[in-house]
Amino acid sequence: MSKLLNNRYQMTAPLGKGGFGITFIAEDTFLPSRRPCVIKQLRPGTQNPEVYEEIKRRFEREAAILEDLSNGTNSIPKLYAYFTEENKFYLVQELIEGINLEQKVQRDGVLSSSEVIRILIDVLSILQYIHKKGIIHRDIKPANIMLRKSDNKPVLIDFGAVKEVLGHGTGAASMVIGSLGYMPMEQGMGRPIFSSDLYSLAMTALYLLSGKEPQDFHSDPQSGKIIWRNQLPALPASLADTLEQALEPYPRERFPSAEAMLRSLGDLQLDMLTDQMKQFRRRGTSRTTDT
Repeated sequence: MSKLLNNRYQMTAPLGKGGFGITFIAEDTFLPSRRPCVIKQLRPGTQNPEVYEEIKRRFEREAAILEDLSNGTNSIPKLYAYFTEENKFYLVQELIEGINLEQKVQRDGVLSSSEVIRILIDVLSILQYIHKKGIIHRDIKPANIMLRKSDNKPVLIDFGAVKEVLGHGTGAASMVIGSLGYMPMEQGMGRPIFSSDLYSLAMTALYLLSGKEPQDFHSDPQSGKIIWRNQLPALPASLADTLEQALEPYPRERFPSAEAMLRSLGDLQLDMLTDQMKQFRRRGTSRTTDT
Protein backbone atom coordinates (compact mmCIF):
# COMPACT_ATOMS: atom_id res chain seq x y z
CA MET A 1 0.00 0.00 0.00
CA SER A 2 1.37 3.43 -0.90
CA LYS A 3 2.06 5.93 1.87
CA LEU A 4 -0.63 8.37 2.89
CA LEU A 5 -0.41 11.91 1.56
CA ASN A 6 -0.40 14.43 4.39
CA ASN A 7 -0.73 11.36 6.67
CA ARG A 8 -4.36 11.26 5.65
CA TYR A 9 -5.18 10.66 1.97
CA GLN A 10 -4.86 7.24 0.32
CA MET A 11 -4.54 7.33 -3.47
CA THR A 12 -6.87 4.84 -5.17
CA ALA A 13 -6.83 5.58 -8.92
CA PRO A 14 -5.24 8.02 -11.41
CA LEU A 15 -7.50 10.50 -13.23
CA GLY A 16 -5.18 12.41 -15.53
CA LYS A 17 -1.78 13.92 -16.15
CA GLY A 18 -0.89 17.33 -17.56
CA GLY A 19 1.86 19.88 -17.79
CA PHE A 20 1.33 21.06 -14.22
CA GLY A 21 1.05 17.72 -12.45
CA ILE A 22 -1.26 14.78 -11.94
CA THR A 23 -4.81 14.27 -10.71
CA PHE A 24 -6.05 11.19 -8.92
CA ILE A 25 -8.92 9.84 -6.83
CA ALA A 26 -8.16 9.27 -3.16
CA GLU A 27 -9.88 8.33 0.08
CA ASP A 28 -9.89 10.43 3.24
CA THR A 29 -8.76 7.98 5.92
CA PHE A 30 -9.60 10.46 8.70
CA LEU A 31 -13.33 9.95 8.08
CA PRO A 32 -15.33 6.82 8.95
CA SER A 33 -16.85 6.89 5.46
CA ARG A 34 -13.39 7.14 3.83
CA ARG A 35 -14.96 9.84 1.69
CA PRO A 36 -13.62 9.78 -1.90
CA CYS A 37 -12.06 12.99 -3.17
CA VAL A 38 -10.00 14.35 -6.04
CA ILE A 39 -6.41 15.37 -5.35
CA LYS A 40 -4.43 17.56 -7.72
CA GLN A 41 -0.68 17.37 -7.35
CA LEU A 42 0.94 20.51 -8.75
CA ARG A 43 4.62 20.83 -9.57
CA PRO A 44 6.23 24.27 -9.07
CA GLY A 45 8.99 23.55 -11.59
CA THR A 46 11.75 25.58 -9.92
CA GLN A 47 14.79 24.88 -7.75
CA ASN A 48 15.16 28.53 -6.67
CA PRO A 49 14.20 28.80 -2.94
CA GLU A 50 13.05 32.43 -3.22
CA VAL A 51 10.89 31.68 -6.24
CA TYR A 52 9.50 28.60 -4.50
CA GLU A 53 8.47 30.63 -1.45
CA GLU A 54 6.74 33.19 -3.69
CA ILE A 55 4.86 30.40 -5.48
CA LYS A 56 3.87 28.96 -2.10
CA ARG A 57 2.45 32.30 -0.95
CA ARG A 58 0.47 32.66 -4.17
CA PHE A 59 -0.72 29.06 -3.97
CA GLU A 60 -2.11 29.67 -0.49
CA ARG A 61 -3.86 32.85 -1.64
CA GLU A 62 -5.38 31.14 -4.68
CA ALA A 63 -6.49 28.17 -2.56
CA ALA A 64 -8.39 30.65 -0.39
CA ILE A 65 -10.06 32.04 -3.53
CA LEU A 66 -11.08 28.53 -4.64
CA GLU A 67 -12.48 27.84 -1.18
CA ASP A 68 -14.52 31.04 -1.27
CA LEU A 69 -15.85 30.26 -4.75
CA SER A 70 -16.83 26.69 -3.89
CA ASN A 71 -18.55 27.66 -0.64
CA GLY A 72 -21.01 29.94 -2.46
CA THR A 73 -22.41 27.42 -4.95
CA ASN A 74 -22.87 23.69 -5.52
CA SER A 75 -21.85 24.13 -9.17
CA ILE A 76 -18.12 24.21 -8.37
CA PRO A 77 -16.34 21.33 -6.56
CA LYS A 78 -15.80 22.03 -2.85
CA LEU A 79 -12.24 22.63 -1.72
CA TYR A 80 -11.65 20.30 1.24
CA ALA A 81 -7.97 21.01 1.94
CA TYR A 82 -4.63 22.13 0.56
CA PHE A 83 -1.09 21.31 1.66
CA THR A 84 2.53 21.08 0.56
CA GLU A 85 4.63 17.95 0.79
CA GLU A 86 8.10 17.18 -0.59
CA ASN A 87 8.11 20.51 -2.46
CA LYS A 88 4.87 19.70 -4.27
CA PHE A 89 1.50 21.44 -3.83
CA TYR A 90 -1.75 19.55 -3.35
CA LEU A 91 -5.40 20.54 -3.64
CA VAL A 92 -8.07 18.21 -2.20
CA GLN A 93 -11.47 18.71 -3.82
CA GLU A 94 -14.93 17.19 -3.95
CA LEU A 95 -15.31 14.24 -6.31
CA ILE A 96 -18.11 14.97 -8.79
CA GLU A 97 -19.73 11.73 -9.89
CA GLY A 98 -20.90 11.84 -13.48
CA ILE A 99 -19.48 12.38 -16.96
CA ASN A 100 -18.14 15.45 -18.69
CA LEU A 101 -19.71 16.89 -21.83
CA GLU A 102 -16.99 15.51 -24.07
CA GLN A 103 -17.69 12.01 -22.77
CA LYS A 104 -21.44 12.52 -23.15
CA VAL A 105 -21.15 13.44 -26.86
CA GLN A 106 -18.78 10.53 -27.47
CA ARG A 107 -21.21 8.15 -25.74
CA ASP A 108 -24.62 9.48 -26.81
CA GLY A 109 -23.96 11.62 -29.88
CA VAL A 110 -24.71 15.29 -30.42
CA LEU A 111 -27.20 17.14 -28.25
CA SER A 112 -30.47 18.79 -29.24
CA SER A 113 -30.90 22.57 -29.31
CA SER A 114 -33.08 22.49 -26.20
CA GLU A 115 -30.47 20.44 -24.28
CA VAL A 116 -27.70 22.83 -25.29
CA ILE A 117 -29.75 25.88 -24.30
CA ARG A 118 -30.37 24.36 -20.87
CA ILE A 119 -26.65 23.67 -20.38
CA LEU A 120 -25.71 27.15 -21.60
CA ILE A 121 -28.13 28.79 -19.17
CA ASP A 122 -26.83 26.74 -16.24
CA VAL A 123 -23.15 27.37 -17.07
CA LEU A 124 -23.76 31.07 -17.67
CA SER A 125 -25.27 31.30 -14.20
CA ILE A 126 -22.02 29.84 -12.81
CA LEU A 127 -19.96 32.30 -14.87
CA GLN A 128 -22.15 35.17 -13.68
CA TYR A 129 -21.32 34.13 -10.11
CA ILE A 130 -17.54 33.82 -10.58
CA HIS A 131 -17.24 36.93 -12.75
CA LYS A 132 -18.91 39.00 -10.04
CA LYS A 133 -16.10 37.85 -7.76
CA GLY A 134 -13.55 39.02 -10.30
CA ILE A 135 -12.53 35.51 -11.45
CA ILE A 136 -12.12 34.41 -15.08
CA HIS A 137 -12.19 30.63 -15.52
CA ARG A 138 -9.98 30.64 -18.66
CA ASP A 139 -10.44 27.00 -19.61
CA ILE A 140 -14.09 26.47 -20.55
CA LYS A 141 -14.34 23.40 -22.77
CA PRO A 142 -16.47 20.21 -22.91
CA ALA A 143 -14.04 18.21 -20.75
CA ASN A 144 -14.23 20.82 -17.96
CA ILE A 145 -18.02 20.77 -17.60
CA MET A 146 -19.29 17.76 -15.66
CA LEU A 147 -22.89 16.57 -15.65
CA ARG A 148 -23.50 15.53 -12.05
CA LYS A 149 -25.04 12.07 -11.83
CA SER A 150 -27.47 12.93 -9.03
CA ASP A 151 -29.31 15.77 -10.80
CA ASN A 152 -27.78 16.04 -14.31
CA LYS A 153 -26.74 19.62 -13.55
CA PRO A 154 -23.50 21.09 -14.96
CA VAL A 155 -20.54 21.52 -12.60
CA LEU A 156 -17.58 23.65 -13.68
CA ILE A 157 -14.19 22.12 -12.89
CA ASP A 158 -10.45 22.77 -13.37
CA PHE A 159 -10.01 26.46 -12.69
CA GLY A 160 -6.87 28.00 -14.16
CA ALA A 161 -6.07 30.16 -11.12
CA VAL A 162 -3.52 27.87 -9.51
CA LYS A 163 -1.97 27.06 -12.90
CA GLU A 164 -1.36 30.76 -13.33
CA VAL A 165 0.24 30.98 -9.90
CA LEU A 166 2.69 28.23 -10.80
CA GLY A 167 3.50 29.77 -14.16
CA HIS A 168 3.81 33.35 -12.98
CA GLY A 169 5.95 32.31 -10.06
CA THR A 170 8.61 31.09 -12.47
CA GLY A 171 8.76 34.41 -14.26
CA ALA A 172 6.27 34.09 -17.13
CA ALA A 173 4.81 37.59 -17.26
CA SER A 174 1.78 36.71 -19.39
CA MET A 175 1.32 32.97 -19.22
CA VAL A 176 -1.38 31.62 -21.51
CA ILE A 177 -3.96 29.46 -19.72
CA GLY A 178 -6.58 27.76 -21.85
CA SER A 179 -7.15 25.15 -24.55
CA LEU A 180 -6.27 25.72 -28.18
CA GLY A 181 -9.33 26.36 -30.31
CA TYR A 182 -11.63 27.09 -27.39
CA MET A 183 -9.97 30.34 -26.32
CA PRO A 184 -10.26 33.66 -28.21
CA MET A 185 -7.34 35.64 -29.57
CA GLU A 186 -6.96 38.05 -26.62
CA GLN A 187 -6.63 35.08 -24.27
CA GLY A 188 -4.07 33.53 -26.59
CA MET A 189 -2.02 36.70 -26.08
CA GLY A 190 -2.22 36.33 -22.30
CA ARG A 191 -4.89 39.01 -21.79
CA PRO A 192 -8.16 37.20 -20.95
CA ILE A 193 -11.27 39.18 -20.02
CA PHE A 194 -14.71 38.11 -18.80
CA SER A 195 -16.10 37.73 -22.33
CA SER A 196 -13.25 35.32 -23.12
CA ASP A 197 -15.18 32.75 -21.07
CA LEU A 198 -18.31 33.48 -23.15
CA TYR A 199 -16.40 32.80 -26.38
CA SER A 200 -15.12 29.49 -24.98
CA LEU A 201 -18.63 28.52 -23.87
CA ALA A 202 -20.02 29.23 -27.35
CA MET A 203 -17.28 27.07 -28.89
CA THR A 204 -18.28 24.36 -26.43
CA ALA A 205 -21.89 24.68 -27.63
CA LEU A 206 -20.77 24.15 -31.24
CA TYR A 207 -19.06 20.93 -30.18
CA LEU A 208 -22.21 19.75 -28.37
CA LEU A 209 -24.39 20.51 -31.40
CA SER A 210 -22.09 19.17 -34.12
CA GLY A 211 -19.58 16.82 -32.52
CA LYS A 212 -16.85 18.82 -34.26
CA GLU A 213 -13.75 20.18 -32.56
CA PRO A 214 -12.81 23.86 -33.09
CA GLN A 215 -10.09 22.94 -35.60
CA ASP A 216 -12.74 21.21 -37.74
CA PHE A 217 -14.29 24.60 -38.56
CA HIS A 218 -12.80 27.02 -41.07
CA SER A 219 -12.40 30.71 -40.29
CA ASP A 220 -12.70 33.81 -42.46
CA PRO A 221 -9.12 35.04 -43.13
CA GLN A 222 -10.32 38.67 -43.30
CA SER A 223 -12.54 38.91 -40.23
CA GLY A 224 -11.23 36.00 -38.16
CA LYS A 225 -14.80 34.76 -37.64
CA ILE A 226 -15.47 31.04 -37.31
CA ILE A 227 -17.48 29.73 -40.29
CA TRP A 228 -19.92 27.30 -38.74
CA ARG A 229 -23.55 28.11 -39.57
CA ASN A 230 -23.50 26.04 -42.76
CA GLN A 231 -22.62 23.03 -40.57
CA LEU A 232 -25.79 23.47 -38.50
CA PRO A 233 -28.48 24.67 -40.95
CA ALA A 234 -31.40 23.41 -38.82
CA LEU A 235 -30.37 25.36 -35.73
CA PRO A 236 -33.03 27.83 -34.50
CA ALA A 237 -32.10 31.26 -35.84
CA SER A 238 -32.21 32.90 -32.41
CA LEU A 239 -29.79 30.37 -30.93
CA ALA A 240 -27.50 30.72 -33.94
CA ASP A 241 -27.51 34.51 -33.55
CA THR A 242 -26.67 34.23 -29.84
CA LEU A 243 -23.73 31.91 -30.52
CA GLU A 244 -22.57 34.12 -33.39
CA GLN A 245 -22.38 37.15 -31.12
CA ALA A 246 -20.54 35.24 -28.39
CA LEU A 247 -18.03 34.04 -31.00
CA GLU A 248 -17.13 37.47 -32.32
CA PRO A 249 -13.32 37.72 -32.64
CA TYR A 250 -13.25 41.22 -31.15
CA PRO A 251 -14.40 41.43 -27.51
CA ARG A 252 -16.25 44.73 -27.98
CA GLU A 253 -18.67 42.96 -30.37
CA ARG A 254 -19.49 40.09 -28.00
CA PHE A 255 -21.99 40.09 -25.16
CA PRO A 256 -20.60 42.42 -22.50
CA SER A 257 -21.38 40.00 -19.68
CA ALA A 258 -22.74 36.57 -18.77
CA GLU A 259 -25.96 38.32 -17.70
CA ALA A 260 -26.46 39.78 -21.19
CA MET A 261 -25.98 36.38 -22.83
CA LEU A 262 -28.33 34.84 -20.26
CA ARG A 263 -31.04 37.35 -21.17
CA SER A 264 -30.66 36.46 -24.84
CA LEU A 265 -31.03 32.75 -24.10
CA GLY A 266 -33.91 33.38 -21.70
CA ASP A 267 -35.85 35.13 -24.45
CA LEU A 268 -35.01 32.25 -26.81
CA GLN A 269 -36.19 29.66 -24.30
CA LEU A 270 -39.51 31.52 -23.94
CA ASP A 271 -39.91 31.68 -27.73
CA MET A 272 -39.26 27.93 -28.05
CA LEU A 273 -41.77 27.17 -25.27
CA THR A 274 -44.37 29.35 -27.00
CA ASP A 275 -43.79 27.53 -30.30
CA GLN A 276 -44.17 24.15 -28.57
CA MET A 277 -47.47 25.25 -27.03
CA LYS A 278 -48.74 26.42 -30.42
CA GLN A 279 -47.80 23.08 -32.00
CA PHE A 280 -49.53 21.23 -29.18
CA ARG A 281 -52.69 23.29 -29.67
CA ARG A 282 -52.61 22.69 -33.43
CA ARG A 283 -52.34 18.94 -32.86
CA GLY A 284 -55.23 19.10 -30.40
CA THR A 285 -57.37 21.05 -32.89
CA SER A 286 -56.51 18.56 -35.63
CA ARG A 287 -57.63 15.61 -33.50
CA THR A 288 -60.93 17.36 -32.62
CA THR A 289 -61.62 18.04 -36.31
CA ASP A 290 -60.89 14.43 -37.25
CA THR A 291 -63.45 13.15 -34.73
